[in-house]
Amino acid sequence: MMSKLFKVLALLFAAALVAAACGNDDDEGGSAPAPEATQAPAATQAPASAADDDDHDHEEDDDHDHEEETADETPAAVEDGGDTAEMVASCGANTDGEVRGVGTENSVITIGTSQPFTGRAAVAGEGLLGGVQMAVDEVNANGGIDGCTFELAWEDDRFEIEQMVTNVRKMIEQDNVWAFVGTAGSQAIPSTYPDIEAAGTPLWGPVSPADQDIQEVYLTNPTRTEQGRICIDYFAEQGVTRVAAIGQDNELGEEAFNAIDIQAPINGMEIAAKEEVEVLSDVVGPAVLAVIDSGAEAVLTALDNAQNGLVLDQFHEAGFDALVCSDAGSSGAGGLNTVGLANPEAADGYLGALQVALPDGDAPFVQTWRELWDAYDGPGKDGGAPNFSLQTYSIATAFFELVDRLDGDYSYENFHATAESLAADPILVPSIPPVACGPLPGGHSCASGAGVAQYDAATESWTQVRAFQAPVS
Repeated sequence: MMSKLFKVLALLFAAALVAAACGNDDDEGGSAPAPEATQAPAATQAPASAADDDDHDHEEDDDHDHEEETADETPAAVEDGGDTAEMVASCGANTDGEVRGVGTENSVITIGTSQPFTGRAAVAGEGLLGGVQMAVDEVNANGGIDGCTFELAWEDDRFEIEQMVTNVRKMIEQDNVWAFVGTAGSQAIPSTYPDIEAAGTPLWGPVSPADQDIQEVYLTNPTRTEQGRICIDYFAEQGVTRVAAIGQDNELGEEAFNAIDIQAPINGMEIAAKEEVEVLSDVVGPAVLAVIDSGAEAVLTALDNAQNGLVLDQFHEAGFDALVCSDAGSSGAGGLNTVGLANPEAADGYLGALQVALPDGDAPFVQTWRELWDAYDGPGKDGGAPNFSLQTYSIATAFFELVDRLDGDYSYENFHATAESLAADPILVPSIPPVACGPLPGGHSCASGAGVAQYDAATESWTQVRAFQAPVS
């Protein structure tokens, strides 16, 4: 099965991560017929190219784990590293009753994602969507999982809260999605939680929202609060003693302020200022001036990419030479999402927390993703940011490993039981920290630790300057 081959790849590169983690309005879409299953490992497959589809549901068919399995095969036990896994003869064979989104007749499981495919955050949203679609294509090209292939339904939320809520409701009620994967938009995601909880639909790997201890929500990347704490640890390592924060007037900003409140005292720092900026506003000047006047030596920001670009420019124009670090979403670490919006001189030296490896890294898993991305021709390819594509590709890869561990029982009860057992047997994706979910409370923050990268304007490249590790406590 793909997951067994994947584990071999993952184990080769997970050891270092484990050690480190411990110390516009138009609908657009694409679909492609699933290629035939092959005998090649998933890591070497290029995804199927996508063709236009008038509906907004996207996808593929085919099954990702079984080589040479036929429909009339009898389930059998196989050994994998000492674990016994059941080979499932048909899609959902071990699922009692009907489960939303699991098509036992057509052997297709429908999953969903909402992304800012157009609008203010389109560059990130296109990459984020492309990463999920690539993972779906790859799984289907390699035979699917336990008799099931996967279809991706997606919607463009334009980086608007109301639109994301509408999208989630539509995908639950009309598209009948079984689970959501890699949905992005930290300020909007919490608004969807009432509908997510009411439907019981799992949300796997939302991109950087806060942990709210909700049964259906699993965070596969460190929270923004944790990323902010790691930025502050890096400041401390550079000798900073006075630190400030600028955040949006929402939950995103609250996480930055929580991070500075927690971590500055641990590092013996003085908190010089905490300033708010309105969501989607270009008026950042008052916050910038207040931070400059505070005498801060370093600044933690929790803003959108455009706002961060403005802050960097205004700091530079004022001759304010402080370190600036943002969470992965705010900084777009590994890409040009923020730095491309600022003057090169202003962006030089900018710091971003890393939830995922840099997209130009030389690790085999990243190289494989890069080959798939280069060959990919689906939604999000034309303007998508590769760093965000790698992030959701990694999130979706972990998701499909979890699906494989369900052994054909797609009930939500089994989904949660299996996901909450990962603390004892983590999912290892070499590009992100180990995914080790546990039970509530607190256990759905499934990853601990983040890295830090720094931007060099001369080479237009990012370099990881701090390894993946948990914040100082």
